[in-house]
Amino acid sequence: MTKAEMFKAALEKDLTKHENAELLLEVLKVQEEKNKPMVNAAKKQYEYCMEQTAVLARSGNAKQGVSWYETAHKFAIWSATEDFDMYMIASEWNREPRARFWLPRRDVLEGKHRVASRIQEFIDDDKALYLSLSTPPGAGKSTLIKFLLSYIAGKFPQSANMYISYSDGMSKMMYDSVSAMLTDTAEYGHNDIFSNGSPALSAEYSTISYRRKGDFPTIGIISLGGSVTGRTRANKFMVTDDLVKNAEVARNPQRLETLWQDYRDTLTTRQIGDNVKQIMLGTIWSLHDPISKMKTEHEGDPRYRFIAIPVCDEDGHSNFEYKCADNYTDKKIQDIKENSDPVTFSCLYMQTPIEREGLVFSEDNVNWYNGILPEGGLLRKIAVCDVAWGGGDFLSMPFAYIYSDGSIYIHSIVYNNKDKNVTQPLVADQIIKNKSEQIRFEANNGGDSYAENIDNELRNRGVRTNITWKKAPTNQSKIGRIMQYAPDIKKMYFRNDKERGAEYGKFLEDLFRFNQNGKNIHDDAPDSLAQLCDFWFNGTATVEVIQRFV
Repeated sequence: MTKAEMFKAALEKDLTKHENAELLLEVLKVQEEKNKPMVNAAKKQYEYCMEQTAVLARSGNAKQGVSWYETAHKFAIWSATEDFDMYMIASEWNREPRARFWLPRRDVLEGKHRVASRIQEFIDDDKALYLSLSTPPGAGKSTLIKFLLSYIAGKFPQSANMYISYSDGMSKMMYDSVSAMLTDTAEYGHNDIFSNGSPALSAEYSTISYRRKGDFPTIGIISLGGSVTGRTRANKFMVTDDLVKNAEVARNPQRLETLWQDYRDTLTTRQIGDNVKQIMLGTIWSLHDPISKMKTEHEGDPRYRFIAIPVCDEDGHSNFEYKCADNYTDKKIQDIKENSDPVTFSCLYMQTPIEREGLVFSEDNVNWYNGILPEGGLLRKIAVCDVAWGGGDFLSMPFAYIYSDGSIYIHSIVYNNKDKNVTQPLVADQIIKNKSEQIRFEANNGGDSYAENIDNELRNRGVRTNITWKKAPTNQSKIGRIMQYAPDIKKMYFRNDKERGAEYGKFLEDLFRFNQNGKNIHDDAPDSLAQLCDFWFNGTATVEVIQRFV
């Protein structure tokens, strides 16, 4: 029986029995080469062993559970050389549970976002050249890179690699951390996984190496402003960490351009060969920062991969609720949002870059009200709908109450990126709730059909109102239309009460992100308000009451 056949036979046994799990482990140990099916089998068996450990502990059979726990450790060690996820588990095996980084965060970072798997896929793909990872502060990105550097050192000890950060302090901390992971056998299990021996360490030059003396080191750690000449090069991985130091740098286009030139002209010239893999970590501060520039140049190229995880989803629910104190709860996110300006929150926490220069609308240049409409003087209730069919674009529908003094109150909003099965009932409900008297739909891209569906829905509910539709003019750009009516939009009144709803809040976020100079991911909010202005000023019939003379 060949070793491959032995592996297949071991998988066919009842692996819920401990002796068969141990047999699979022994079969794996004699394989000359670890392939993906073997690693996946080992990971699956690790998970089962840990489940059994927990079940037996809860049932009072802790002694029996120890055997499963020890077997789980063996599966983790065996697979850790080929799997970054399992490497972090195995290397932290002997750490105090409260001190561990990976396991308390694994359900989120790996189970929800597949961060470790996506990094491993990047490492394994010979054609892949670039990977960026952007997360909010405190999500564990700097610690994750420590494990990655130690994993690279263990897996590719004879390669030359570089780590670059913005400051000497960060570089020193990284050197100390990675050195400890590779040498501290009491706390870390790196040397149980890889048998490369002890590396040569130089605190003076921040280098860690398994290579011959005189060769470029396995890991060379430098700061962006430090000299790299003659010290280190990269023929396998170049890792950059938070090249944009802070918001002050991000707000200065000249400093960003200098940073980009330093990266292109100094750092990338330290690469040996054309196949060095670049890993870039950092906040996406600006459309002109290094990550954004790389995305602009290479988006769509499968060799370039971009991971950006916002602090929360569109409903405000946390993307980083870990099983430890160091996490983001929904309440914490809401508090941060309320105490941050929209641009900082968008860049630092949502990983959505916004350029401050060119922003048109802000919390300071529009009017606010507490959700209670003025008494008397109501002239008309109208609404417009910028139709979308899902797929990322938002259907945007502001409901306006217009008063005789010319003031416009945006009292309700439908702002939703789901398909028509979700949005049409919402639109109909809000028309009825607000008793809108005149509604106009933008007819482009099937908007006229959408309007007819709404009209039929309202008639079925016994409601009749004035519904029209109109195509957007082709002789004016969307940005041009928004800028034409920007002064009028700034005079509108928007709700700042907590009862306004999540869609209203998201609408305002996108309104304040609109930039007349930059690339706008979502401009549906300001565009629908511009349509509302056009409808009121140019498209509605007004009635004036005058005194009759006889």
